[in-house]
Amino acid sequence: MFKAVISDTRNWKSSIDAIASILDEGTFIIDSDGMHLRAMDPSQIAMLDFNLPASSFESFELDRPIDIGIDFAEMSKITKRVKAEDKIHLSLDKRLGMTFKGDTTRSFKIAVIDAHSSPPKEPQIEFTSSAKIPPAIIKEALKDAELVSNHVALSIDDGFNIACDGDTGSVEIRLPEEKLLSLEKKSASRAVFSLDHLNNILKEAEPPSIVQVKLRTDAPLQISYSIGDSKLVYYLAPRIESM
Repeated sequence: MFKAVISDTRNWKSSIDAIASILDEGTFIIDSDGMHLRAMDPSQIAMLDFNLPASSFESFELDRPIDIGIDFAEMSKITKRVKAEDKIHLSLDKRLGMTFKGDTTRSFKIAVIDAHSSPPKEPQIEFTSSAKIPPAIIKEALKDAELVSNHVALSIDDGFNIACDGDTGSVEIRLPEEKLLSLEKKSASRAVFSLDHLNNILKEAEPPSIVQVKLRTDAPLQISYSIGDSKLVYYLAPRIESM
């Protein structure tokens, strides 16, 4: 038996959209601690680790741990229909029930996908630098980079840098340490990443959340931020070729 009530509908909607921006499907693991998800994107170059604690729900009832396979495109379409004043009631029978209770009561059922595969292991990377950045600043910088290329070099030295070079020109954006919320560096680091994936990863990052980027030269990066009580940690593999 699983029943839960969500009153923070705005952040739930943003969390589901953040998941759906890189995952077609995945398995929610629900236990006494809350709701968890770890899965790779279809291209196998990005991974998301998502956690929503049980304490963030208005009510949370569970008699045993369960796994629920979800088509996130379908869940996102339904979640977009929730109103700010609604409460979301989740339940599980043969399908996942989502009932929106507000001025009206609207009930939806989502087919549950077979969940046989184990979650991927979390990458073990010794990052050599990290920066904390307001989400608007990094998202605007990526929009600048998008004008000339579909991939971008991220680097951390005495600041945080974004650079790209395309057929029509080049872009370089530098954020000095004093403009960052924090910067830690054991050694300088640099790697090249897909701009589309970065945009999708950061799509739902909004104030008051803080984006943390961790780098190691030519290794997968880690990007993390929160949406309300939800914690999202992404890993993205670098492009092999250098810029």
